Parts: sequence; C-alpha cells; structure tokens
Amino acid sequence: MTNKKPPKLHFGRGQNTGFTPAGISAFGDLSPAAVVRELVQNSLDACRMAGVKKTKVIFRLDRVHQGEIPGIEKYKKAFKAAMDYQKNSTTKELPGQAENIANRIKRALDKSHLDVLSVIDNGIGLDSSRMDALLSDGVSVKEKGASGTFGNGHFTAVPASDIRYILYGGVTENNDYIGSGHAILASHIKEGDKHLCGADGFFIRDFKATKTTLYDYATGKDVPKLISRDLDHIKSFSEHGTTVLITAFNKFHEKESLWELVAPSAAANFFIAFVEDMLEIKVEDIRPEQDSLPQTLNNDTVEKVLIDNKGNKKRTKFICGFDAYEAYQAYSESTKYEVINTKAGKVDAYFHEKQEGRTRIDLCRNGMWITNKIPYFSGQFTDRMPFHLVLTLNANCGSKIHELIRLAEGPLHDSINLKLLDKNQKRECTNALKEIREWVLNFAEPIKSDSYTLPDFLNIDFGEDYGNSGNSRRAFWGNPVTLRSRPARSFQDTNIEDVAIDPNPSSNPNPGPNSNPDPNPRPGSKPKHRQVYHHIFQVVSCPVGINRCRIHIDCQRKVSDIELRLIPDEAIDATCDRPNHDPQMPASLSNITVDGKPVNKQDQIIYENRTVGIFLGNLVKDKIIEIETDYCLEGDFINLPPSAFRIELSSTIDKISKSEIDKKPDVAS
Repeated sequence: MTNKKPPKLHFGRGQNTGFTPAGISAFGDLSPAAVVRELVQNSLDACRMAGVKKTKVIFRLDRVHQGEIPGIEKYKKAFKAAMDYQKNSTTKELPGQAENIANRIKRALDKSHLDVLSVIDNGIGLDSSRMDALLSDGVSVKEKGASGTFGNGHFTAVPASDIRYILYGGVTENNDYIGSGHAILASHIKEGDKHLCGADGFFIRDFKATKTTLYDYATGKDVPKLISRDLDHIKSFSEHGTTVLITAFNKFHEKESLWELVAPSAAANFFIAFVEDMLEIKVEDIRPEQDSLPQTLNNDTVEKVLIDNKGNKKRTKFICGFDAYEAYQAYSESTKYEVINTKAGKVDAYFHEKQEGRTRIDLCRNGMWITNKIPYFSGQFTDRMPFHLVLTLNANCGSKIHELIRLAEGPLHDSINLKLLDKNQKRECTNALKEIREWVLNFAEPIKSDSYTLPDFLNIDFGEDYGNSGNSRRAFWGNPVTLRSRPARSFQDTNIEDVAIDPNPSSNPNPGPNSNPDPNPRPGSKPKHRQVYHHIFQVVSCPVGINRCRIHIDCQRKVSDIELRLIPDEAIDATCDRPNHDPQMPASLSNITVDGKPVNKQDQIIYENRTVGIFLGNLVKDKIIEIETDYCLEGDFINLPPSAFRIELSSTIDKISKSEIDKKPDVAS
C-alpha cells in the first residue's frame, strides 16, 4: 500500500479574485446572531438526520499558538503572494475595503497566539460527501426536512475570523475521523509558478476528485491535533458529531463576553427548541486569562436570558430581545392551541389573547424563529381583538407547507420570498398562506360594537398626493379606518399604569391611583386630573403639506377646558416590527392656528422646551373647529413617518355630567 500525501493548505488554479469576493460580501456586516443562528441551525439539522432527540452544542473559546493552526505557514506565503499580485495588478494600492481586510489579516499573523472558537455538536457528523457540500458553493446534502437550503451557510462564519480561515472536523457513526479547512484570500501566483491560483485554499491531501468525492481529505491519524482534540471530546459524550473552528476569532469586534454574544442570540432565535427541550448550549471560555465558569442555556435558563435581554429593542436582521420575550411568552403561555389544516399540510397555532396592544403573528420552523412578516397577513386583523399568534412548522410532520416555506426563505432564513418558488410551488404556498389567514380571521374574536366606545379620532390613509400644482387638497380623501380606543397615559412616565376611565365619573368623586395628573397645568391653576372623552368628539385630519396637517374637530356636547395633543400611533398593522416604541410621546407642534388665528404662547402646552399640545378651552356643541399645525416627531419616531396620528383630546376638569356621558353620537361613516 502506498503512503498517502500529508494534508496541507492547497490553493488551486482559478480566476482573478480580490480580497472582497462576492461569495462572502453578503455576510461581511453580520451580527453575532447570524453566526449563532447558522451554526445552531446546522447542529439541529444534523441531529435530526441522526435521529438524536436533544441537540447539544458547545461554544468553546481557547487561545492557541499560531503554529498549531493547520497549514498556517502555507497560508502566510499565499497571503504575501496575494498582496504582491493584487497591488501589481492595480495601481500599486489596494482598494479601501480590501486594504482594511489585508491589514486585519496582517495584524493577526503578527501575533504569536490566536483565539480559536470551536462549535461542537452531537449531530450526524461529517463524511466525505458532507464535507464536499460544506466546502462547495450552493451545494447541499441535507434532507428535505432540514432548515438550510442554499448550501452556502458556511460563508456566514468567515467574517468572524480575522484571517478568514475556518476548519472543520467530524466523527461519523463508524468512528472515523475526517478534517479539512477553507481559507479565503485573493488570487496570487505561487513562487516559481506561472499559473494563477484562486482565492480559495483548502486543507486537504490533494485536489484529486472521484465520482464520489470532491477532494482527498485528511482522515484518521492525519487529522491535525487542533481538530482531532475536538473530535476526541465528541467521542467522550456522543458516537458522532461535528466541530467548526473559527481561527483568529474576532468576537465580532464586540466587548461582550462569549456568553453575552451567544446566549441572547440563541435564546431569541431558538426559544421553541429550548422550551421543547430539543436544544442545550454550553458556553466555555478557557483562555488562560479567563476565570469564568462554563454556563448552560437550556429549558431551565432560557427564560432568564430572555428576561435579561427584553430591554433590547434595537432593530436587527433577526428578532430583537423585546420581541423574542413576547414571542416566548405567547408560545409558552398560550391560552389556546389549535392545529390548522391546510391543503398543503398541518400548521400548529399557539394563540395568546391580549387585552390591549398590537396584534402580532410570528412564524417558526424546526424550533427556529423565521419572521413576523408573512405574505398576505399585513393589515388583515385590525377588526379583531388584539392577539399574539405563534405559528410553528415541524419537519417531522412531513407537511408540504413546511417544505414550501423552507424553499421560500432567503439564505439567512429570516424572511419569506415567494419569488424563490417556481410557478406551481408559489401557487400552492400562496393558497396555504391564505388558508391560514382565513382560519385566523375566523378564530380571532371580532371587535364587537358593545365592547368599546367611539374613539376620539378617525385615522384616514391619505397617501402623498398634494395635487398637480403642489398645493394640498382641502377635501378629505382615502379610506377611513376606525381604531379601538386606548386608555390615556402620561407621556412623562411610560411606566405609569393605564388610566381607568370611569363611564360614570360623578359616582367616583375620589379618583384612584390610576388617574393621571396633568403634566403641564396652566400657570396659576391647581393640579387636576385629565379626563379623556371617547363619546364627545369626532375628529378627522389630513395633510396640507410636508409635516403639516389640518385637523377638524366636531364637538357633540358642550365641554370645558379641552386640550389637544398629536401623538404618533403605532401598532395598527399586524406585522409591524417596531417593537413597543414609546407611543405616548407627543409630536412637537409649531406654526399653530385655530380657525385661522395663531395660537398664543400662553395657550401652548410646553414640555422640555417643546410645544406638545394646545389649550382649546371651552368648546360649544355642534361647532366645528379647524386647526392647522406643523409637526416634528421626537424620540423613537424621529425621521420616521408615522402610520397614523392619534389626536388626543382631554380635559383638566375633574367631572363631566352623567347626562353628557350617556348620550353617545352615532359613529360617523
């Protein structure tokens, strides 16, 4: 028997490619959540293929001598050759982004020790065919029930390595070891060679290909020690599994600990897998200067992690901490569980009723959160009592809808794009989504006429048409949408409890603790409680220019001491993904007129040097008031156009007569 070649880092022939190849450009600015999602999802799929009920993943951060990284000397030579070739082929200088990447690689290679992140699981493991797919672009050997589709998920982890070099190892069911690696540099010419080498380098024995394998991989005792030590660990707790090693791990250039990078992302995106005890993640930082103990994320600890991060409302490509905690609550504390039967298969529905707030629907698949923006669902549930619905698809059920949704997801599995399906698939998926939508409409409780009173505003969708001449149209236009009234809330204190509006205030002479004091009493007046009247007014508004609106108020009864505020109104769309912004911060008003007359300074409500409202005083029955004002959004809504305004009309008087409350006007058409 002839001895096989020892494995090393090989750069084969290829076309001219710089330091910014298209293969990884889409993943260059991803957050830790993208890498955690991809790696954990791959582990869940691998365990599902192996028939393992509980996926165990270890994130282990270590520091090793640079010489322990397989093929590092060959890597250094290739990097130097790539720098020389790229500079000679351009204007002696690398482009800005390429220069940044090259400098990062150089700084890493100047260090004697480098951080290496190992991600170890107990899945089906790697063999030569799975390694082929892993190191290829757009090739996948996953079964139909898997979460992945595009076969290029390994690119996701590349930006997490300062030298863009990822190692792989696997233990198969036959206890065989296999190892390889993928480095991405730039095209270059080897010393003493005339042929151009490509940007991709592979840690293999040879490029020799057969009908069943792409490369000749390192196996058995030839697997480098850095990889084989992880494989030894896999054998200690499982018969098979995979390790992914991110060399020169940069922690995404964040200051947080490894636990703080991994746990929130994993908990937010896989809360269902944790709740169902399908997943456990162990995080270890064993670098010499670290004294932290290993921490475990599982069904016992996931809630605490979600609670600790529910204050994170930052918008990301995936789900934020606040939305994740809400989805977790809706799933784990669902008031109703139903199975939706569509022609394309079954969908599990976890229904959580809400007393107030926005309606929201989340879609999860194989234990992973996918999206809350579902085609054909937007704006369909505004006439239903608010609810939170978590829809789950499971590959084990073998439903066609699972496969259709999987195919419709993008490479990051964070959206549903029906354009990715062929004509027949698109039609089948569309019909299934519409069946689910109709089921939800029939299942959710409609808003009944006796369950709420006439709100104090009418939202009209006007669009952005200001007329051919550029002047605004004076007539109202658009489709009126009546919104459910909400209790008043102090805009100074977003944590204050909702005001309980007594339909018969005269029977409650002593306001309770939920009554809100007027945050801006008029000069010389005594502090009084604000009453919000939902029966007295009908209000419409329309745009009359950029950031200027006209408001018409029709007062149905004689009332005293009325104030007006203009508040951005969120949460009227079932798929709105702006999580719980402060909806009570009034817009700043300026250039205000009432019935054509400017509003005096003493009639303006001032808060933190901003005009946030106006005093209208006593209003006469059946008199229509016309107000025009410029507005400027503040806080969470700055530079974001609101989907609607809520016109808040309130009074600083304590009482209103019972006869006025009992007389309710008809709802305007």
